[in-house]
Amino acid sequence: MPDLDVISQYCLVEAFEANLATGAFKLGPSARDHHQLPDQGEFGLYNLVKCYDEEYRNHVLELYELAAMRPSSFCFSATIVHEDGSQLPVMCIGESSNFSDDGEGAINGVFVFPKFKLLDKTPLNTQ
Repeated sequence: MPDLDVISQYCLVEAFEANLATGAFKLGPSARDHHQLPDQGEFGLYNLVKCYDEEYRNHVLELYELAAMRPSSFCFSATIVHEDGSQLPVMCIGESSNFSDDGEGAINGVFVFPKFKLLDKTPLNTQ
């Protein structure tokens, strides 16, 4: 069994869901904050990923679009770029299910946020 105290020392894990019939996402308060979304109201996929570094954005959009078409599982990591220039790595694990002929279905998963921010966009060189 995972040690939740150890996990929570290093990262925050928060669930999300998306309704495929409406395209609306529901996130917890920390995920909304990290994605720079308002505290209230619904939003779509574009609003969710627009804060991702453009290096990752198209790939993430493709993963969600594939998950919306058929039952599947996915995982990605990306970097969120905040308005102050700081960056935050994010990992997402999810799956889509409950498809029906009338367009119903859902994507459920978790976002994992480390408890630190990257200060600039310059990668560290390792030797």
